[in-house]
Amino acid sequence: MDQFIEEAERTESSENADNSSVQSSKFVLWHQIFIFTFFILGGQAVGTLLGRVYYEQGGKSRWIATFAQTAGFSILLPFICYPSTKNHNEQELIIHQPSIFVRASVYIFLGLFQVANSMSFTVGVQYLPASTYSLISGTQLAFNAITSFLLNGQKITAIILNSVVLLSFSSSVVIFQNETGDSGEISQKSLLIGFAVTTFGSLGYALQFSLTELAFQKVFKSSTLKEVLKMSFFIGFFVTIASLTGLFASGNWRDLEKEMGEYRTGKSSYVINLVCSAIAWQLYALGSFGLVLKASSLFSNVIINFGGSIVPIFAMVFLKDRITGLKVFSLLLGLWGYTSYIYQHYLDDLQAKTSVIIASDNQDDDF
Repeated sequence: MDQFIEEAERTESSENADNSSVQSSKFVLWHQIFIFTFFILGGQAVGTLLGRVYYEQGGKSRWIATFAQTAGFSILLPFICYPSTKNHNEQELIIHQPSIFVRASVYIFLGLFQVANSMSFTVGVQYLPASTYSLISGTQLAFNAITSFLLNGQKITAIILNSVVLLSFSSSVVIFQNETGDSGEISQKSLLIGFAVTTFGSLGYALQFSLTELAFQKVFKSSTLKEVLKMSFFIGFFVTIASLTGLFASGNWRDLEKEMGEYRTGKSSYVINLVCSAIAWQLYALGSFGLVLKASSLFSNVIINFGGSIVPIFAMVFLKDRITGLKVFSLLLGLWGYTSYIYQHYLDDLQAKTSVIIASDNQDDDF
């Protein structure tokens, strides 16, 4: 009898230790998710507003604006070079790491894909007010729900489908309003061009995020923070090289000195704008890749869409954008769609906890 009690106590002690370890791991995970979320929200808001200011103050080069979205990759170099301790599981994963050729191929492919997406967003932010641009870019979540279902096995429930429909409609209704009061006269033709290229960029980024999640799962097979840094650094490196190539091939580099001289707030403001934009967008990229790895591409796009709902508020305060009734209606639909997805996430988490409790009870009954 005493032996039975001792065995039960050891089993209970082991279970408590396991539960404590699980709780600690969850805390670390959510702490990392919180940091990546902050990077996305802060980087998206600052980068979008600075991009708008760049054009309003006389900036004209789309290649420079695209270059600024990825040139901040160099700030990650010290963190990549910093040696990190490896546990036993990570040492085992190193054996199964892909070759340099495979890794480089993934980085180059995703990098070139991002060049096209970045150029689309660069054109979009030039033709659209910051608030309208942010609302349209929110379609990333709707598109990513589809690509995640096809490529990553993301389940599409009725609640998620409701979220997709709401977000898609919320980003589309803005084309029925002629934007003339936000930042000067904007023709219907310019509005349609901006809408088209920004929507294309949203679809491209949705596909890129799903492909990135697929690369983490099937190619790199790693979930370390160092892998996030490497992904963000090397993709940023290749995108920057492509942007510089486009800048020199198009001949726009000859106009840089003239553009800096004609910049309304001066050369120093021109440089500061581009440097701050580069840092902001690099933090945004790092947060995006981090959430793809630690959560999912769909979760990452949920946060990006939430950030799109915040940017118009800052645009109204700092850029004097006008919030119209149609934009408010579109914003409310977007928030409704965002809330629907969060509710689905809550239901999934609740179901997972219930399954664990039932499994634990079954083990106790068997014991």
